[in-house]
Amino acid sequence: MEKQNNFFQKIWQLWKKFGQVVGDIVGRVILTVFYFTVFLPFGLGVRLLSDPLDIGSRRGAVWIDRTTTDLSLSDTRRMH
Repeated sequence: MEKQNNFFQKIWQLWKKFGQVVGDIVGRVILTVFYFTVFLPFGLGVRLLSDPLDIGSRRGAVWIDRTTTDLSLSDTRRMH
């Protein structure tokens, strides 16, 4: 009876190792396909069609004009 139990334990250990290897391979394949079908086209589209730094629309000076008001001493005490 013990030989049979030991035999099934070895088979179970081999089956778990096989499942781990197959799971690693399938996981990598699925993630690679997901990357190339979802993230890559989205990233290329954003990179080619957008201007996230707003560089293309500026023709003049790069500085942004800022209007400020003269602050009094009481204004500096309540900054937030």
